[in-house]
This record gives sequence, C-alpha cells and structure tokens, in this order.
Amino acid sequence: MKLSKKIFIHSVLLIAVVLLSSFDNYNSKLSSRLSQKIIFQNTNEKNLIWIYFRDKGPEYDKKLTDPKSFLTEESIQRRLKRIKGDIKFDERDIPVNKNYVNEIRSSGIQIRHVSKWFNAVSCYADKMQIDNMTDREFVKKIDIVQRYHKDNESANIFTEDYSGNPGNNSPATMNYGQSLNQANVINVPPVHDEGVNGDGILIAAFDAGFDNLGHSCFNNIWSKGLRTYDFVNGDTIVSDGTGRMGQGWHGTLTLSLICGYDPGFLVSPAYNSRFILAKTENTNSETPLEEDNWIAAAEWADSLGAEIISSSLGYLLFDPPYPSYTWESMDGNTPMITRAADIAVGKGIIVVVSSGNDGSNLSHNTLNAPADGDSVITVGAVKFNRVRASYSSVGPTADGRIKPDVMAMGSNNYTARSGAGSTGYSNSLFGTSLACPMVAAVCALILSANPDLSPVEVKEILKSTADNSSSPNNLIGWGIVDAFSAVHKAQNEKALYPDDYTLFQNYPNPFNPSTTMGFKLNESGTVSLVIYDVLGKEVDRVVDNKFYERGNIRLNYSNPGLSSGVYFYSLIVNEKLVDSKKMMLVY
Repeated sequence: MKLSKKIFIHSVLLIAVVLLSSFDNYNSKLSSRLSQKIIFQNTNEKNLIWIYFRDKGPEYDKKLTDPKSFLTEESIQRRLKRIKGDIKFDERDIPVNKNYVNEIRSSGIQIRHVSKWFNAVSCYADKMQIDNMTDREFVKKIDIVQRYHKDNESANIFTEDYSGNPGNNSPATMNYGQSLNQANVINVPPVHDEGVNGDGILIAAFDAGFDNLGHSCFNNIWSKGLRTYDFVNGDTIVSDGTGRMGQGWHGTLTLSLICGYDPGFLVSPAYNSRFILAKTENTNSETPLEEDNWIAAAEWADSLGAEIISSSLGYLLFDPPYPSYTWESMDGNTPMITRAADIAVGKGIIVVVSSGNDGSNLSHNTLNAPADGDSVITVGAVKFNRVRASYSSVGPTADGRIKPDVMAMGSNNYTARSGAGSTGYSNSLFGTSLACPMVAAVCALILSANPDLSPVEVKEILKSTADNSSSPNNLIGWGIVDAFSAVHKAQNEKALYPDDYTLFQNYPNPFNPSTTMGFKLNESGTVSLVIYDVLGKEVDRVVDNKFYERGNIRLNYSNPGLSSGVYFYSLIVNEKLVDSKKMMLVY
C-alpha cells in the first residue's frame, strides 16, 4: 500500500514537471493567460489571438523617406497640417511585413485584422498552430485578443416621437425645432449664424452600426460622399440585415447628433462635414466586442485622412473567464484600446470618447476605456438644465489626471428615429454616448474655423473656454463646452499656427536626473516653457517670459525637488499656447 502511494505521488510529480516544463516553453513567447488557457485545451479548439512581430522587415527605416509609398495623400496632408513636431511619420506607419503575414496565412491560420500600429495580426489558431508559431524567429509575442462585454450605458429608451409639421421655435437665424435646447447648452447657434458649420472636415464615427441612414436628416452627408465599413461582418454594409451580427440603432442616434440636418426638426453642429462610418461593435449578447475591431477601424480612419474620431463606446469588463479591468487599470496605458486611441491622436486625429455611465465613486474613478487616455477628449454628460447627470462617469485616472475633460448635454437629446425606413424624431433617455458626438461636432467647428490646429491645441481650446476652466475637477472636468467662445479663440490664434513655433519631445524620456528640452522658432518671440503635474498645477518654469531670436533652442533641465511621476510641459509664445507634451521622471 505504501509502495503504491509512493508510485502515485511520483507519477503526479512527473506529470507536474512535464506540464510545468511545457508551460515554461510556452512562456518564452506566450502571455501567461494564453499559456494557461491552451495547456489543457483540446487540439482543435480555436483561440482568437494577437501574433506580434519582432520588426517590420529589412530596411523598413528607408521607407520612412517616402511616405507616399505607404500612406494616402489625405493622411499625409493631415499629418503635415496637424502634427507640430518634426516627426510626422514613424515606424507605426510602415505596413506589416507581407512575408510574415503570408507565412502565417500559409500555415492555415485564419487572419482577421492586420495592425501596423501594433505590428501584429489578430487571428484564429488552435493549440498546434500556436505552438508552431512560437518556433518562428519573426514572432515576438502571442497573446489573447480581449473580448469586452458592452457597458450598456443606457438603453436610450424612446420617450417621445415627433413626426409632425416643422415648428419655428428658435430665436436663432436657423430653425432648430426641438433640437434647440441641446444646441443652446453648448452655445452652437451663434456659431452657425457666422457661417461656421464644419464644412470640409472629415469625421469618422465608430459605433454598433447605423440602421437608418435613409433618414432625411442624413441627406447632407450622402451628398458629400460616404465611406463605410463593418468590422464585425467584414464588409461595407453598416446597416442591419437578416443574418448580420449586431444592431445599429445606437449609431443612428449618435450620428444624428453630430450631423443631422432637417431644419424645423433637427440641426446638429457639424451638419456640413464629411463622414466615414465604422461598425466596430457586435451587440449580440453572446458575442462581445473584440478589441481588434476598434483598432482596425482607427487605422482605417487614419488611412482615409479622418480628422476626428467620435466613439460613443466604453469598455471595462472582459468576456469570462478572464479577469476584467478595474479602476486601477484606467491609467492611460493598460487597455490596448486606450493605447490605440492615443496613437491616433499622435497621428494628428482628434479622438472624442464618452466617459461611461457608472456614476461617481468617492474612492476611485468609474471610467471605461478608452476614456482614460491622456490624449483623447473625454466627455461627460449634463442634463438640459446644465446640471451634471448623476450617471456620468468620473475620474481621476489611476495615475491622477482629471477626467472627464468637458461636458455636453446627454439627457433627453433630440435624435433621428432609428429603425430602417423610420421617419420622424425621438427624445432618447440618457447616456454619455449622447454627449460625446456633440463635442466631436464642436471640434469640427473649431477645425473649420482654424484648419491648422493640432489635436492638443483643439483640446486646450475646448477646456480653456468651457464654463469650469478656472477650477477643473473630476466631476465635470473643465465644464460645459462653449462652441462660440472656442471657435472665436481658434480664429484669434490663426495667425500663430501652424509653422511659426514648434515644441520638441524631450529626450531622454523617461529621464533621471536630467533631460534635454527644445523648441523651434521660425519667428522671434517671448517664450515661457512651463511644467505641470498631472492635476494641471504648475510646478516649475524652465523659461519664464524670455525673448529668443528665431532658430532651434535646446535647454538642459533637471529639478531634484520633483518626485517621480508623469509631468506635462507647455510651450507658450507671445502669451499663446503652442503645444504640450508628456514626460516622465523616474528615480
């Protein structure tokens, strides 16, 4: 009996050693969560995974000298106009090496999306195929594609239906009908009275599809040409249909708040802009959103020259059995979707997202990714009376930054009626998803008033002209957007931009104990270089109102009084903000 027990224990230990040895082999390239999933998995079971590559192939750096070989003219022109630094094209713009992709495809693995930003492909592979990929020299890492449960912010329940005759209840020049209140909250009518309406600006709207694009309020965007793609079903049809995954009612509502134009009923801020529409989310309960859809849509929007992304989608919970993000994950760097959103901003795209509908918590943030991004414009919701809606998610981010950035109306907004073939209009119940598109539309007004502004400049203009700019906090950020003041500030700064002054990224970054900071002046001016902490509090000045002649200026900076952490530094020339960048001090 004792011998049998020893044999049994020895067998168990032997099996454990074999399994641990196998686990260690996987761990060299596989993430721990993928390793744990497949070690006891059936041979034919498929996994949705990311395969990351080590590089972009031989001599990829030479391609950077010819951006026209890998970017569209629209994307190039946006970067030249909106990116203020010297580096307008980088390694992320280079396409993924075709040989790597072909080798994966020839192995029988089904590829979903190819991401040049992350130098990876998302694909379906079984245990044997994954094991085979770990032996490839060009493979750097293999991980799971996260599957999110949608935060059903609001049901956007219809409370009223309007399909009667137009009514002229607007004191403004245009007849806003029942949409006047939401326009007034963010002070849009006087902007329209001056002829600013988003003309020429290309906006990308990401949502769960758009089920009623035949509605009369969308006639304007059809007349200007409309590009669409469904990243869930893999075609260009973003409306609903038999056998198609997902439902598009939510996208119809949010899109109509950006560009709806039907005088007497609905006039939205950016009614004269151009649009591309991406279906990124599958609303079917058994198939949550997968992060690669959103990332693929962002890269697609970049390639088409989109200047603004409006995304009324927020994510926090993963598909079981994987542990979900927590409030501590909302640090601007952990969620892959957040990183993608920040990359898009770095490419010169303004990214506007909803904060989420999880209300406030006295001990921590209630944000949903990608609202935690440091470069995105995060939007919370107020009611028609300009009071914060109790459901609107709050900051700070896990690394201490104030969120949301700004607010707009998100309760009982007047929208186009959803449902293919439907006419008329409805008041939707609530959701920060309704506030987000209105702020994205105001960004289009700002750009149409001053096309040379960078995403950072647009964000700063929005914040500095909002109604709580003097005392920002984590309940309402910098406050309710004021479109009229923002547009006028953009117009007043037109003479300064785009090429008179440039702020460079510090190097090294992160740094300890010193770093080099620099800027370029094409015209002489009085310069301040100011450092802020993550709460926006000024902590130091590298330069304080010093006059410089034109040229490149480099300055060495160190401050032993600063603690480790993230800081922002801003270049101010002739009392006008030029640009801001992030740096990190690490002891």
